[in-house]
Amino acid sequence: MGRADAKAAAVARSMDEAMGGQSTWESVPYVRFDFVVVKEGKELVRFRHWWDKRNGRDRVEGPDDKGRNVTSIVNLSDRKGKSFTAGLADKDSANVQMGYERWVNDSYWLMMPFKLRDPGTILKYDGVKKGPGGVEWDVLELTFESGVGLTPKDHYWLYVNRNTHLMDKWDYLLQDMKPPAQSATWEEWIKSGPVRLSTLHRFEGKPTMLRFDVTFPVTMDESLFTDGRTKETTSAPSTSR
Repeated sequence: MGRADAKAAAVARSMDEAMGGQSTWESVPYVRFDFVVVKEGKELVRFRHWWDKRNGRDRVEGPDDKGRNVTSIVNLSDRKGKSFTAGLADKDSANVQMGYERWVNDSYWLMMPFKLRDPGTILKYDGVKKGPGGVEWDVLELTFESGVGLTPKDHYWLYVNRNTHLMDKWDYLLQDMKPPAQSATWEEWIKSGPVRLSTLHRFEGKPTMLRFDVTFPVTMDESLFTDGRTKETTSAPSTSR
């Protein structure tokens, strides 16, 4: 459950309930999502994920820095697996590690509020702030114990709307960034499957946004985790408006 003061724990609990509940999220067996980077209205890159939550596996497809399609199939518990570049098996594990890091990054932007009380998290209540139009936020400060995750020195401030109990935005100072913190929205909260998720993030002061296309299939073909051939024809239907 990590560490949290009483007020921070209460705000986190209200957000969890507004999203459908931790137990509901944990019961989801499969998540099919696309992590899409958009700049000035044009899609720059798309990473497709087939996440077998039940068995702790992820398949991710996307371009490498040379524009070749890379498929990584990763066991999330031990970070082992296999990868394919342009349909051919890779001889080393570099793309497997990149696939794991891709899953960590992309899934965190999708499901972060469900991870606020993970082991190793430190959650503190940082007061009330007011925004445009009279909106009020409960602000939560999120940090991590040493050794947690890939980037344990990341630092976040979450702005939880006091009316909807959902996040409107966050400020973040990642461990490889210099101050000041940057800001991104959490918007287009939609009921996707059994839970409510934010499917759009806009970066303050930048013409860039992240969009998610999400579905919750009841099953996934086992060939997804054995076959390196591209599955581009099975992209997740768009949930954005």
